[in-house]
Amino acid sequence: MQKQSIFIILKIKIYMQLKFTFCLVFTLLIFFGSSAYAQNIHINGKVTENGNGKALSGATIKIKGTNAGTTSDQDGNYTLTLPQKGATVVVSFIGFETIEKIVNQSGELNFPLVESASKSLSEVVVIGYGSQKTEKVTGSIATIKNTDIEKTNAVRIEDALQGKVSGVTIIQSGSPGTNPTLLIRGVPSYTGSDPLVVIDGVEQTLTDFNSLNPMDVESVSILKDAAATAIYGVKGGNGVVLVTTKSGKKNQKTQFRLSSSYGQQQVANEVAVLNASQYAAMLNEGSTLSGGAPIFPNLSTVGVGTNWQDQIFKKAPLQNYALSATGGSEKITYFLEAGATDQAGIVGGGSKSDYGRYNFTANLNFDLTSKLKFIFNVTDVVLNSKGVGENSFNSIIGEALNFDPTVPVYNNVANTTGQYGFSTLELQEVHNPLTTLQNTYNKRLGNKLYGKFELQYELIKDLKLTSRFGYTDYNDNAKSFNPLVFYGLNNTDNTMNADQSPVVGDHNSVTSVRNSNFNWNWDTYANYDYTLKNDHHFQAVVGFALAESSGNQIGVSRQDVPFNSWTFADYTAATGVNTATNTNAQTGYYYQYSDNKLSYFARLNYDYKEKYLVTLSDRIDGDQVFGANNKFGNFYAGSLGWIISKEDFFHSDLVDFLKLRGSYGVSGNSNASNVQTTSIITGGPYNNIGNSNGYNFNNVFYSGSSIGSLANPDLAWEKDKQIDIGADIELSHKFSFTLDVYKKDVSGLLFTPSQSAYLGTVPASNANIGTTSTKGIDAMVSYNDRISKNFKLSTSLTFGTFSSLVTSTNSDNSAIVQGGYFFNGQSQPTTIFKKGYAPGTFWGYKTDGLFQTVAQIAASPTQTGAQPGDIKYKDINGDGVINSADQTSLGNAFPKFTIGWNLNLVYKQFDFTAFVYVSEGNKIFKAWDRNANFTNKPSTILGRWTGPGTTNNAEYPLYTFTDPNDNARVSDRYIEDGSFVKIKNLQLGYTLPKSVLKGENTSFRIYAQVKNAYTFTKYTGFDPEISGGLLNSGVDYGYYPQARVFLLGLDFKF
Repeated sequence: MQKQSIFIILKIKIYMQLKFTFCLVFTLLIFFGSSAYAQNIHINGKVTENGNGKALSGATIKIKGTNAGTTSDQDGNYTLTLPQKGATVVVSFIGFETIEKIVNQSGELNFPLVESASKSLSEVVVIGYGSQKTEKVTGSIATIKNTDIEKTNAVRIEDALQGKVSGVTIIQSGSPGTNPTLLIRGVPSYTGSDPLVVIDGVEQTLTDFNSLNPMDVESVSILKDAAATAIYGVKGGNGVVLVTTKSGKKNQKTQFRLSSSYGQQQVANEVAVLNASQYAAMLNEGSTLSGGAPIFPNLSTVGVGTNWQDQIFKKAPLQNYALSATGGSEKITYFLEAGATDQAGIVGGGSKSDYGRYNFTANLNFDLTSKLKFIFNVTDVVLNSKGVGENSFNSIIGEALNFDPTVPVYNNVANTTGQYGFSTLELQEVHNPLTTLQNTYNKRLGNKLYGKFELQYELIKDLKLTSRFGYTDYNDNAKSFNPLVFYGLNNTDNTMNADQSPVVGDHNSVTSVRNSNFNWNWDTYANYDYTLKNDHHFQAVVGFALAESSGNQIGVSRQDVPFNSWTFADYTAATGVNTATNTNAQTGYYYQYSDNKLSYFARLNYDYKEKYLVTLSDRIDGDQVFGANNKFGNFYAGSLGWIISKEDFFHSDLVDFLKLRGSYGVSGNSNASNVQTTSIITGGPYNNIGNSNGYNFNNVFYSGSSIGSLANPDLAWEKDKQIDIGADIELSHKFSFTLDVYKKDVSGLLFTPSQSAYLGTVPASNANIGTTSTKGIDAMVSYNDRISKNFKLSTSLTFGTFSSLVTSTNSDNSAIVQGGYFFNGQSQPTTIFKKGYAPGTFWGYKTDGLFQTVAQIAASPTQTGAQPGDIKYKDINGDGVINSADQTSLGNAFPKFTIGWNLNLVYKQFDFTAFVYVSEGNKIFKAWDRNANFTNKPSTILGRWTGPGTTNNAEYPLYTFTDPNDNARVSDRYIEDGSFVKIKNLQLGYTLPKSVLKGENTSFRIYAQVKNAYTFTKYTGFDPEISGGLLNSGVDYGYYPQARVFLLGLDFKF
């Protein structure tokens, strides 16, 4: 308790210090910023694009041989003070040739810059603990700029990355604010595939993207191969996502920006299920074929009934608002932004499903002296959300697909409580989805404060020391209420009777949970950038890192909320008290955790004459969760590059740039590592084998003790060894092409090893013995051209393919991991992690049509319970019997390849953007069909087998209430092709001419946008994108689909 109190006090102190520092820095910003423009001006002018006079904002204007300089403002204007006549001014801008001019007098001096042969190659890309020119990069790194991000109008940043980066697979969800599945180069492990996320140098997680406003992002770099990720060591195995947020510019007057959009979301399509008449007819058939009487004696009175999908799906608003200010003086730059995002859910509307994010960001840079710089970034975010049951056994969508369509929307049965109708046939598990929605109550309110304090000091020329303290402080309070509910007469799930009295023994309850965590990392490192004799260029970094993750959770639950009402749903209002017969009236729990890490890292980039490139990196990571013999791990990488196009022998009018590169390295994954301990069990069952822990003496039992678990002193991390060979090509100053071929082998996956019988029943501890292997290809081609003075075209195409394989598990490869469990009369796993197959493979029986006659059954392998019209299964092992040994791979949820096509057109004041995403080869398991006697069915059941020769399609067997053949077992009957082509984004914008607007720094753009405009797919469900991590992706229990969104927006700069 004392430790907890100290922990809380420490957090309060840190939080107050952060708030005080922010206020102090903001005051200094106002004070110094107001005086900076009073300096004398010796030269001024404008930086423009040669030929068309277009202003270049953010160009660098420096005095050669010094650190003094400035940047051009929004309209390309600049001012600069020179120390003396004859100084050389150097002007540079990404994608343009650098200009140098000697200045001998004050006055106006303009700089028209000529577009360089390749914009992309001259850009600087962010890498771990530094940056590097793209043309010198020897690893596999892809970068997305803020212009592409903003045109997506994304709620989460991942929305803007899908299809824009080759080798990155993103499977999105339609649920507001929910994490997608994100894979960088395949499926490495069953323990977790999330990449490391680094925001402005501060380590975070994929979940933290829910608090990042995409409008704050300047660029995102994806580190894919080991040469790029090894510098992050044990956390880099799944790839790294580096996010750089926006900052101000020197000597720029304050530029305000107001961005706003409002849209309507709606479900894009519905699933074809039976209407009331069809449902009634099928139930009659199923009952009579099973020897029963018709359920609906008079079908003519049934009608069309209720479409429950129409009842649960609502049109829901999506709103984004952001106001920012950016600018700076000679000593201070700033970026300030306040934003609000609210996405209501299309299931139940905003009253039941909603995600709200409200953020304030301040990124401030101070030149304290000519050598010392201080950077202060802070973001405060409020997250407000609520949700509904989704993609699960009893999800709202699953109930809408399976519930009785003959039931009216509203309850019309006298003397029964409840607003909505109920079924007299479905008496358990599946309920009226509107009743479930009405009785869904939850909310979560969170606050996150994150950012960094960073000092940069130039020790000597070209040697810079950086010390950065990054932090993330998160707290939330969540509450849910489970009321007493009447689902219908004779329903076994009722907790309330028809007269509103509680069912004996049932209670309502309220649960409150509070999460709190504080994570920090302190990185200190030195960067050295040195050129020797003009030909030898070195970039080196060396440093160390400390990190700690800590947190706690407390939860309480209490029964008997007054009035069975969400209004009174609070622990203090509830009245439940534990008794001998009810020990759950009041419950609670508390736990806390902490983890500490220590790391050392180094990297050397070298190039000779900018033609021959070498990169070497190494990181040593120490972590307390590792075993006693493996507290530290070493992760290293090396890469080579050769820019052939700079060789004297290379001459080509077509090829402007040609680079070959290759890399090999080792990174890690610590997701599976938890602290292991050796424990002693006293009394009770002995290691779950049924025997008591103790002995009988004279018929008296005496409790004993035994070893309950063993720690593994050799427990370590997963190791990711990767080799990559790539090429970068530029053609005719317009085309660019990037190709990577890679192979990565992951070892050290945790499994329980087989052990000899002489060790007894002591459970074996987990060991790093599993392995996987992945091969793949990443490619990207782009084209950029100004067709005419008024027309500009840019387009890009990304391609990615990978194949992953589990190569070993435990010593005899008998260990498996199952997942994707669903219930259709019995609980069954659908996916498996097993040696010899792709991770997350769908696992079940292969069908071979339908039995047409008794003679055909007799001539086939033994299949217990089969009758004509039943599914015939393949005898995979050829033993003449259909049993579990015949289960095999049925495909997996991950695509064979993905393609992303992006198109940008600009004609005069109009701009148009289109993005199309293609996923080929991904399979989907249709798990939403509950297969109970009285649940609704897919409309395809109308094509069922009704006699010999009517159909041989295994999807449509004989329909009956009895199933001795177990036609509902996991098989390819439920597997569908989930391949799709999605028109993800269409946007048309118009920017008002400057002649219409007052002020040189003013621009006004309006746009209309459609997101998820149309999906071309054979899948019969709502949406072929079904996220769920490794073992649940592609399992459709009634998945929350992505909405089609119609948006209008504006972007006003002034």
